[in-house]
Parts: sequence; structure tokens; C-alpha cells
Amino acid sequence: MQQETISLADGELTLELLPRVGAAVATLRYQGREVLRPAPPGTTDPFETAAFVLVPFANRIEHGRFRVGEREVAIERNAPGQAHPLHGHGWRRPWRVDSLDRGRAALSFEHAPDSWPWRYAAAQTLTLRADSLEVAVSVENRDSTPMPAGLGWHPYFHKGPGATLKAHLEGVWLTDGEMLPVRLAHGSRFGQWSRGDEVARPELLDHCHTGWPGVAEILLPQERLGLALTASRALRWLHLYSPPGKDFFCVEPVSQMPNAVNRSAPPAVTGQKLLAPGERLDARVTLSVVKSDK
Repeated sequence: MQQETISLADGELTLELLPRVGAAVATLRYQGREVLRPAPPGTTDPFETAAFVLVPFANRIEHGRFRVGEREVAIERNAPGQAHPLHGHGWRRPWRVDSLDRGRAALSFEHAPDSWPWRYAAAQTLTLRADSLEVAVSVENRDSTPMPAGLGWHPYFHKGPGATLKAHLEGVWLTDGEMLPVRLAHGSRFGQWSRGDEVARPELLDHCHTGWPGVAEILLPQERLGLALTASRALRWLHLYSPPGKDFFCVEPVSQMPNAVNRSAPPAVTGQKLLAPGERLDARVTLSVVKSDK
């Protein structure tokens, strides 16, 4: 795949973007310091990047199989070593650059029906504003029948010594051996997040949390940065991913729980959205630098 890099800058923030690698963020720097884990030069693997959007679903769909009305759907796996398709299509597709200026880039792609049998359009706009990055993402059903849909953002943060997360989280979905949700527990099951707990865990943390009001604080002492992560009302689930022994963790605002399309609970529980023909789902995430020790 031919790599193309777009550079944005505003104030003390700079960003590099890879339109052909899922429109993923390659680097985000504040005063020259890495806000997110930087992508290695020349990578074509979104898993190695700094951040990417999730569209048209978030996290896993069990074996890629689900039903919408009378339609049975079976989609392919899309990541090595993963038993279930995850994160949608956007992170695996090249995006078209629709507009570009010094601090803003707008991108899009269109999906033609395949094993995912709906036609849809996705759009993403990244905007730098001095000390913040805003990511706006949308998906529009351009087919003739209702389409399930979800959105999210998947950033990678440095898991240096003392890195902490502070967020109000009411519940957490416990999982089976394939990381599919099975039971809801108290939100502090894996950490005292409401008071700001360290993200380094001896066990794998790969769980969706519920009851998130859309505000989180992230402290990165090694990078001498304090960050605020905020999300629009469409994103009220927070997926935390912190693999033991790795130097990163993820705090992912999402619009639905994993495997939401296969859950029988109401949308208020699962976040599952069914878009009518012509309907659009929009979401917005902002990552701001709120403290910097020069």
C-alpha cells in the first residue's frame, strides 16, 4: 500500500495522519512531546498507529453473524489472531481527503454492499485548536433497508510509570474467554477509576464500561502531560484496554457495547442503533491538554 502522510498544526499541537491506513493518526505532539503512542515510520498496520475511528460498529461481533429482521448476515474476520470481526471497516480502508488546511482535515469513504450487505458513507473530520484535537465521525445509511450502526474512537496512550485514568463508570461488562460480554458488574471491578487509578494492571483489561457521562481525565507523568477526554452524547460507553507487559493503554469512547447487535436487551443497555434509510449517526470526541510541565 502506498503511504501518504498529512500534517496538521495549530498552536503547540501537531498531528500526522495516514489517509490510506484507515485515516489513522500517526502522531499527535504537544510542544514536541508525544500525546499518543506514535506509529513507527512506514507502518501499514492500524494496530501500530496512534488512533483510529471505529465505523460502522465498535469492538466485536460474535463470529461475524447476526440477524436484522429476516436477514441473516455473516461477515468475515478482519484481524489476524482474532476469532471475531472487530472495529468495523473504516480502520481497514483507505479514506478520501475531501478538504485540507493547516489545522483541519476532512475525509470520507463509501462502502458498497458485500458480506456487510448495506451501502453506507462514513466521514471523519479532525480539527486542531491550539491545545486540543477534535475528531468528528459519522455514518449514513445509503441503502434501502435499516442498517445496524455504531461509532467510536480508539486512541493509544503511553503506559508509563504512574499513568492514571479518572472517570465515573457505573458498570463493567465481564467477559468470557473470547472477550465477549456475559455479565454486568460494578464499574470499580478492575480499578478505582472514580478517584483516579493507575492503568497498569497485572491482568488483561479489555472491557466495556457503562454509565460514563462523557468526561475522563488522563495523567501521563512520564510525558509530563495531563489530558481531558470528552465525548458527545452518542458515546456513552467507555472501553478500556490495557494489556499486561505492553507500553500502551486505550481509553475508547464508543456508542455501543461489544456484540451489541446480538444482544436482546434494549438499546439503552446495549447502545445498538438501527439506522433507517437516509439516517445518519454522528459522534464527536475531543482530547485536550489541560496540564503541561515544561
